[in-house]
Amino acid sequence: MKRITVTTLVAALSAAVLAGEALADPAITLPDHGFAPEGIAVDGDGALYTGSLTQGRIVKITPASGEVTDFVAPGANGLVSVVGLHVAGDLLYACSSDPGVSALKGAAAPALVVFDRRSGAAAGRFELPEGGAFCNDIAELPDGTILATDSFAPRIYALRPGSERLDIWLEDTRFVGEGFNLNGIAHDAGAVYVVRYNTGTLHRIEVAADGAAGAVSEIVLPAPLRGPDGLTALGDGRFLVVEGGGLNAGARGALTGIRLDGATATVETIAADLDVPTAAVVVGGTAYVVEGQLDHLFDPGAGPASPYRILAIDLPAAYR
Repeated sequence: MKRITVTTLVAALSAAVLAGEALADPAITLPDHGFAPEGIAVDGDGALYTGSLTQGRIVKITPASGEVTDFVAPGANGLVSVVGLHVAGDLLYACSSDPGVSALKGAAAPALVVFDRRSGAAAGRFELPEGGAFCNDIAELPDGTILATDSFAPRIYALRPGSERLDIWLEDTRFVGEGFNLNGIAHDAGAVYVVRYNTGTLHRIEVAADGAAGAVSEIVLPAPLRGPDGLTALGDGRFLVVEGGGLNAGARGALTGIRLDGATATVETIAADLDVPTAAVVVGGTAYVVEGQLDHLFDPGAGPASPYRILAIDLPAAYR
């Protein structure tokens, strides 16, 4: 396993508590070396979920013990490659897309796929509207609307409560570009925030009283982010962003903190030298970060991946 340098990663998290249990280890290793995780979510009971890009399945993890159990079978409900994940109440939402690395490639169209988070049973499937190509990450508005980014089309989709289809919530030519564009998405204080993977930029989208998308602006950063992927809102204009670092062999990444001051932002590294991280979720003062190692999927010269891990990173006081 590759050594990591993490400024705030404690040697052991014996003092951290999740659902009343002490965490046993600062990293959870996935037993399947071919799993290739990407997204991550947490439910109200403190269980974690991550999905496979290569196998089209979802597993459930007990953080205190590190136990990994099967939750959704490969290909269930049309899963191909599992990307972003989000839990809302008793439902688990997953973005299913087809970047060509799954054993199930070509089996189903890109979609927002829904499961019962207690049983794993299929609870809905919503294919991207015409022209949609890559369902990537997921966020939730206060009214229960689920939003999903499209990395290949300049769109954000909406699944409104009670709706039987995805609608286009926002389509903006400013988000057109080669390769992966719109990626991580989060809601905070009446606005939606998104990062663009290719440009390393952070954008704010106003949300109207009726839930419609409003004005789009760019947050001024000290420097572009390096392959920004997952975005997590912490409230009060504070965010975590996972910088993947790139898809070339040997790429490294970071967990980065962002604090907004109007249209500008302070950016600081919380954990560096991570193995191409892809997403994070926060429980208490701990960030669980997926080391996706995407370079090993998309760069033939990268060789085999190390065992896949989910890191438990202690957050500094400013991000608690």
